[in-house]
Amino acid sequence: MIDVNRFCPGCMGEATGDRYCDICGYDNLSKNPVEALNVKFLLNNRYIIGTVIDQSSESITYIAFDSEKNITVDIKEYFPLNMSVRYPDKTVAAKTKENNYYFNEGLLEFIELNRKIARLENISVFNTTSIFEENGTAYTVMSHNTGITLSNFLERNGGVLKWEQARPLFLPLFDTVATLNENGIIHGGISPESISVGRDGKLRLTNISIIKTRFASENFATAIYPGCAAIEQYSTEKGNIGTFTDVYGLASTLFRVIMGSLPPAANERLNNDKMSISSSIAADLPRQVLVALANGLQVKIGDRTKSVEQFRDEIVYGETPENIQKADAKRRKAAEQEDSQSAVIAKTGGQSSNKKNSKKGNSSVKYAVISALCTVILVVALVFGVFGSKLFKNKNDKKEKTVSSETTTSQESDEDSKPIYPDEKTYPVPDLAGKYYSELKKLPDCDYFKISISGKTFSNTVPRGAICSQSVEAGKQLTRDSQINIVISLGPKSFRMANVVGQTRDKALIDLLKQGFLYNNIEVLEKEDPDSKPDVVLKQDPKPGEELTSDDSVTIYVNSYVPPAETQEATDFNYE
Repeated sequence: MIDVNRFCPGCMGEATGDRYCDICGYDNLSKNPVEALNVKFLLNNRYIIGTVIDQSSESITYIAFDSEKNITVDIKEYFPLNMSVRYPDKTVAAKTKENNYYFNEGLLEFIELNRKIARLENISVFNTTSIFEENGTAYTVMSHNTGITLSNFLERNGGVLKWEQARPLFLPLFDTVATLNENGIIHGGISPESISVGRDGKLRLTNISIIKTRFASENFATAIYPGCAAIEQYSTEKGNIGTFTDVYGLASTLFRVIMGSLPPAANERLNNDKMSISSSIAADLPRQVLVALANGLQVKIGDRTKSVEQFRDEIVYGETPENIQKADAKRRKAAEQEDSQSAVIAKTGGQSSNKKNSKKGNSSVKYAVISALCTVILVVALVFGVFGSKLFKNKNDKKEKTVSSETTTSQESDEDSKPIYPDEKTYPVPDLAGKYYSELKKLPDCDYFKISISGKTFSNTVPRGAICSQSVEAGKQLTRDSQINIVISLGPKSFRMANVVGQTRDKALIDLLKQGFLYNNIEVLEKEDPDSKPDVVLKQDPKPGEELTSDDSVTIYVNSYVPPAETQEATDFNYE
């Protein structure tokens, strides 16, 4: 027979018999909320229910003990607020007959959602070990979350992370959300509160719920996290939830991590869309990160980056072809105006100085969009509002029609009166090999062409992220806006293991990612050594010099020794 009194409901450690638990401080006289299961309730004749650790508009989550596996777990119970009732026998049902259909529909979605998640592999979530129905509702059993929320983590560690620190943490999270979206799962509530920071240093997504519970309606409690919720999650545009909703959640969360504060609430930004950024922080950020954040934080759905995969590629590789269409349109317009004015000057005998001034004026327009962020970074106070016409402008803006050149007199010949269009000119194709995609916007020779990433491949000679090849050979003459496809290097398929011993945890992770290892294949273990510096790599496996591929696994052992408080550096992460 299972002894339900053996464990502390607060931590599932051995009960001491005293009022307060020696391990977690749980008060044994306390009780769970009236709508929840009682502490020490035996569920499915196997799980001993502990205290409530989370309650959302969809469910109640408990800490529990699995008496068969002898491990602590978390159990999520389907219990949508405002439409559920728990009877004395602990069964759950719809509160009213009017709620019955929605309750049962949500129950089926809850089961299907968690079954989908359980089938997915290599995603940064807590493993689902069991799903079952009992008490008129459904339960999903997950591995126990021993981490802290990203919000809590940031509060304990100075409030912000540098981009070099945030990058290796967030890349696997981007992949996780992209995988969920590909399988028809929209989180709809990504925020610093729905991301857990584990003791292994990894981020894991939590609070994945059926999407209808994210709505603010009379049937469900509001599940809006101000600053991270997209405009479509508010009642004014309720229901139009998609991959772009998760893009907004990820972008606003990353904004919080890097900048130290959340963006204003989306419904407030409809009338006032200015967001201040510290110039010191912006100066250290790669240009593509600022561009990706700007595109991902567009208030209107039509202007926003459409998918997490696209958002991730913007972060890693720079601007994608879809996102630079508006800049291309402006460049084409400026070039057409320039050539049209040149034709008018030639026909009217205008002074060369006027022609030069015309070119100079249009040139400033031509390069304004390309270098907008780079210019803004140099000012004393960087404000997203400054980006207004550059970054936060509607991506679907149509190109304005070019005003035709002035008519000529009838005495002029047909040859002289023929307009000169940009398409009649040709330009040499630049040599792109070895360059990085994010750098192309800075090269004037690239402005004349549409350059798109058509694929990625392993290369022993081209660095990871650089361009391996181009579809049109360098030097060939093409007309304006001709298409050039490029292939990006994934780095060598096999490489020699780098030596990361002696480096800090973050520096080692970044170097391993640059070498080509997949984040999920990098395991970080702790080992205490008072004679070495804290948080440095003491040992690695495989050893330096071994030939490996990106699919291989690597383990680094990081020094967990914490020096006395008076000598600990202020920049060290404080997890506890």
